[in-house]
Amino acid sequence: MSRRNRLLPGVALALAAVLSLACGQKPTEIRLKSTKLKVYGLARTVSVGGDVVDKKGEIVPGKGVSWESSNPKVATVDALTGSVRTVGQGKAMITARLGDPPLEAVVALEVLDIAVVNVFPSRTTLAGPPGSTFPLKLEVKDSKGKEVESKAEWTSSAPKVATVDASGLVTTTGEGKANVKASVGDVSGTCDIVVIFRTIGTLEASPLNIPLKVGELGKVTLVARDPQGGSIADVAATWSSSDPMVATCSGGTVLGIGPGSATIRATCGGKSAEVSVIVF
Repeated sequence: MSRRNRLLPGVALALAAVLSLACGQKPTEIRLKSTKLKVYGLARTVSVGGDVVDKKGEIVPGKGVSWESSNPKVATVDALTGSVRTVGQGKAMITARLGDPPLEAVVALEVLDIAVVNVFPSRTTLAGPPGSTFPLKLEVKDSKGKEVESKAEWTSSAPKVATVDASGLVTTTGEGKANVKASVGDVSGTCDIVVIFRTIGTLEASPLNIPLKVGELGKVTLVARDPQGGSIADVAATWSSSDPMVATCSGGTVLGIGPGSATIRATCGGKSAEVSVIVF
């Protein structure tokens, strides 16, 4: 018998063992990466892939699944790859199926139409003693530019300079710079903050008188100075109106609401400044 023929029984046994192992792997489950998925924003692409596994949890090779969306108006899915593209706000079930043996697995998908997250102001200086506070304003808009009610997760890049709570209230802890971020899912907006421990000596607002038509905007310029007369740029201030039915103010921008007169007040570091607004 030749050397080649002598090797055949061993090769045959090895091949038989491999075939036996492969035949022994029977699919019992479609194992998904996740069974729940929340996506923020439209026209976003995410993967909901999974594997076909046997009862031991080992991947069964050569077994592909097909994918289907229960609501294509919310999200579509590539039947072969499981690549999901968000279309509209709402919920959909993304189903993976195997024909032989018949197996099925479902991903519960929720799409939220969050396009833009803004933080106002986008930059500001917080002056005064440690522990001074300032509220940041959150604005969340959908893909059509409409404001939507949504909570954000607030974080500070430098808690030793400034901390921020769940409502966006910033508290100073040390001099320096910090970036405060508001995140709704993976959509975010930021505010660059400079903290200086300087006393506000004076606060001046101009112009002192602002005439506005209903629906018209006006701008108040605020100048802060320390006791030595040195100016403090981009100082953070809180704004209020004596009559919000006549005029409101946010970040120094005044909006005429209805006929009448109102006083707009800016407050910072224990100092305040006022301007008069007449709406006609």
